[in-house]
Amino acid sequence: MLTYLLNVTLLGISDWIFWLLIAVLASVIEISTLNLVSIWFIVAAIITVVVSLLGASLALQLVVFFSASVIGLLIFIFVIRPRYMKNGGRTVATNADRIIGKVGVVTETIDTEIGRGLIRVDNQIWSARSEDEEDVIEPGAEVLVLTIRGVKAVVKRHQRRSQLQEEGWKEESGPDAVTGEDTTEIP
Repeated sequence: MLTYLLNVTLLGISDWIFWLLIAVLASVIEISTLNLVSIWFIVAAIITVVVSLLGASLALQLVVFFSASVIGLLIFIFVIRPRYMKNGGRTVATNADRIIGKVGVVTETIDTEIGRGLIRVDNQIWSARSEDEEDVIEPGAEVLVLTIRGVKAVVKRHQRRSQLQEEGWKEESGPDAVTGEDTTEIP
């Protein structure tokens, strides 16, 4: 039997050794990526090693390998993946969303038309675009981060409360905390 096993060769080596090497190579790929990209090839190669040791022809070994690979991929897509994708298609929160609602300073002119612009928020530099496609925001201006689209912060011009009061605007309305009088102003 050992003589028979060594007679069938693939690329100059015994067929069962070839399939074992495929399983090892797929294992190395799987370990290095940690993303379940080749797990079905590992299983298919091990099944094919067993089929090879049982004396199957090279054609049957190829059919078994490719069939087991496709079946493994389908099982992964339709059974395993849905069980481990617990977020159900929802957006996964990242730490990038922590800048939403914060005020930043423009460090490079924001010009959405030509696709450039940088802001500094929480001592980090972010690519930015304006909410208003036609608004060009110069360096030094304060902006409010509205959302994140892709890798860019979407911003709009922002004026702090002290700037609004200097211009004669009151952001808050209602009774004054000290006098109790209504301080609502209409500009």
